[in-house]
Parts: sequence; C-alpha cells; structure tokens
Amino acid sequence: MVVLSLCLLLLFPNISAHEQETLNVILVEDDVRPGNVTDPSFVESNSVVFRMRDNTENISMRVLLDLNQNGNYSDAGDNVSKWLTRTCELDENGSLIDEMCAVSHEYVFNSSSRGVYLYQIERALNGTVLETWNYSITVHPDIHEEPGVPTIGDCFGAGCLDEEEAVQSESGFQVTTNDVLKLTLGVSVIGSIMLIFSIQRERNASYGDGKEQLREELESK
Repeated sequence: MVVLSLCLLLLFPNISAHEQETLNVILVEDDVRPGNVTDPSFVESNSVVFRMRDNTENISMRVLLDLNQNGNYSDAGDNVSKWLTRTCELDENGSLIDEMCAVSHEYVFNSSSRGVYLYQIERALNGTVLETWNYSITVHPDIHEEPGVPTIGDCFGAGCLDEEEAVQSESGFQVTTNDVLKLTLGVSVIGSIMLIFSIQRERNASYGDGKEQLREELESK
C-alpha cells in the first residue's frame, strides 16, 4: 500500500492549503488607503476590513460593495456596512452602548469569487452625505502550485520538447510529451497494484500449503 500511495501522489500536482489573509483598508478624512486593491496576493477566500480613522467631529462613513458586479450598490445580494464612526461608547462591562455603532466592517470573499468588484465609500456629516468615493477590489485566483516547482507532466532539462511541439502519428492524432509521461505513470501505478496482489496471493498460498503439510504430519503419527 505504501508503493501505491506514493504512485498516486506522483499523479497529482503539488498543492498546499491556502491560509486566509486579511487586507486592512483605512478610511481617512480625504482618502482611502489603499483605494484600488490590485495586489496579486489578494486572492479568493481572503477578507478585507475597512477601518474608520477620520477624526473629524460628527463624521461617519459607509461601505457599499457591489458583489453582483452590476454597478448597483443597493441590490439584495450586495454588501453594505453600518455607518462607521471613529469611536463607539462602551459600558462598564465593555459592551457597546449602541449596538448599531461600529468602527470597522469586514467582508470575506468566498473560494470562487475571482473578479473585479466595485465599491463606494460614502462620507457623511450628521447623516448628510457630503462625498462619495469610488474604488475597486481585484480578487485573484487562488493558485496552490508552488512557483518554480515542476509538476507531474512537466518536462525540464536537455532533450525536452517545447509545449507546442508534438509527435503526430499517421492517423493525425497528436501525442505530446506530457501525454507520454502521464501514460507511463499510469502504467506504473497499475503495475504496482498487480504486484501487490501477486505477492499477497503467494503469501496466502504458502500459508495454506504449510497448514496442509502440518495436518498430514499429525495424521501420520
């Protein structure tokens, strides 16, 4: 079974689990930092936290995220934050006095959310919107393959064909180098399985012969 497990591992690319990361977006009196998120390291399953840092008196801000990517920020499927303020009052137990008060807003993108999402920041004074800022967040695909590490089927070194090169048979069917390598690995796995079963059968047969011989010796006595 060890041989079989190793062979199966060779058939699949090297992957590693992605740990969720959080991007902090800071809301200040005249800007959002960063505003447009384009970093390739921001991938699916990551989260973004908008933090209110505008110290202007009686100012609040709201985040509107266009999740269905239709340019409308108020659809049922979109994400809209509470009105964020710089601070929130707490009681003696450390609980919010006003449950609607918030100083930050977090949204977690799911594992299949690649794409460009528009979002707005509304800045209001005593409830009256003064400014609206528009930005975007690019969510990149979460690729698990480690850079620089060849995967099964890759050819490297002298004598390897380019990816575009292929060996064409008389029937017109094209067989690439990757196809040959994958076929070879598949045959190796099947051969390993057959070898394991063959060894097991021989052991069972030897065990049965030993029991029969012992029985005959006992009967002869």
